[in-house]
Amino acid sequence: MEIINLHSREVFGDEGRGVATLVEEPNLRIDQIGLEPGKAIPLHRVDTPMTIQVVRGEGIFFVDGESARIGSGKLVPIPAGAGMGILNDSQAPLVFLVTQTPAPAAMARESFLDSRAGVFVNLVDFAPLKPGKEEAFQEWFRRSSEVFAQHPGFISRTLLGPIEGSNRYAAIVEHESKETFMDMHLSDDRERLFHEVEPLILGESKPHFYHLLTSHRRKK
Repeated sequence: MEIINLHSREVFGDEGRGVATLVEEPNLRIDQIGLEPGKAIPLHRVDTPMTIQVVRGEGIFFVDGESARIGSGKLVPIPAGAGMGILNDSQAPLVFLVTQTPAPAAMARESFLDSRAGVFVNLVDFAPLKPGKEEAFQEWFRRSSEVFAQHPGFISRTLLGPIEGSNRYAAIVEHESKETFMDMHLSDDRERLFHEVEPLILGESKPHFYHLLTSHRRKK
């Protein structure tokens, strides 16, 4: 029988915010998140139903325009699609569990390019594909995106295809911050997956990095 010691799994990281995955199954994921005093999880839209349980400390929880101070022993159910954020405005660490069903990789995340300034954006110009490798490349992109979606801070990964007379593809990758992107970029997952795509392309792909400043769209 496995017993998980929550206290020993507390993580805060160099930036005062940390995530430890305690359970990861096809239809269940439980993370323990630690926030140092003054740290926050920015407002974002959740992609799966989740329940938050405070283990120790207290903070302000924002869900779809409402806010409440939540302390240990309390549960906060959050439906899929809700906007939520957390602020530790106390003088002590805040530690809480996040239970998600299904696991985040089972559902695609929404792009925030039209609503949230400050998103870290990686635009990748892929090298030309070798003849006949289009289907294999698109399958690699789908499979690799499922892996990258499990990394903290991931928002979206979008593949852009050629129109006419070209075999070049591009991708737009959105992350909550440069720090979360670099954690993913330097991971073993990224190195392994980009080695797998090398036999499908001719040459090296070129990355470009941006921060989202503003976005204007036609009103419906």
